Amino acid sequence: MSRTLRTLLLAALFLCSAESLAAQDPWRHVMTVELRAGRDALSNGAAAWQDQGASLRYSASTRAGLGVGAEQLQRFGREDRRATAELFIPLGRRVTVGVEGEASDTHVMVPRQGGAAQLNLALPAGWGLTARGALRRYDDNDVRGGSAGIEKYLGNAMLSYSATAMQLARLDPVVTHSARYAYFFGDRGSFTVQGSVGTEVEALMATGPLVVPVRGVGAWGVIPVAPHLALTWASDVSRHAGFFTRKRAQVGVRVVSR
Repeated sequence: MSRTLRTLLLAALFLCSAESLAAQDPWRHVMTVELRAGRDALSNGAAAWQDQGASLRYSASTRAGLGVGAEQLQRFGREDRRATAELFIPLGRRVTVGVEGEASDTHVMVPRQGGAAQLNLALPAGWGLTARGALRRYDDNDVRGGSAGIEKYLGNAMLSYSATAMQLARLDPVVTHSARYAYFFGDRGSFTVQGSVGTEVEALMATGPLVVPVRGVGAWGVIPVAPHLALTWASDVSRHAGFFTRKRAQVGVRVVSR
């Protein structure tokens, strides 16, 4: 059975059970639409990157959701398009599983296709564990990887740590470490800051993905401005050793049905 057919079957299963999930948690029975645009300034005289995107998400409960998205990216004077989809479903009281997929008909720098699966385990006293596996297929190479993380909720705040291992083709795996702090305010507002250090598999050139030492720090958030409207923002700086330093800024508008 192909990955596409499996995803469609999972989506059908989700939609069939959506009403019962919503009945358990009706206040999360919402649709969300978001439009966003970003720009990356690069050092060493490289031309800036730009991207625009849109996403649509249906949430049946706090742990069940289905979403689709589309992006257009401009890098080094060339354009890429990418479509994405995600599905999250609770399995019992403490376990949530999710699947994600992406595809590009241009795949100049983004993967031709890719997918990921994630499992989250909620533990007592506000602790949680997350495990994730991913595969991205480029024109010449595959990138495989996985991550494991631990998180702790403290009132309206959350602290987390994760380690991500990635492997390009037959090269040795490389690892990145990340730490994150998030604060949630109101029904829909949030602020998050994250730092990361390690070696990653990055698509920095049109020739394909490369193994690159990376250090980065970033922040992002959601600012509610009306009952059904919020602004989103993101900013980060990352140093890709041997290539350039990238400074990114992104803004967006999010409309929620309730």
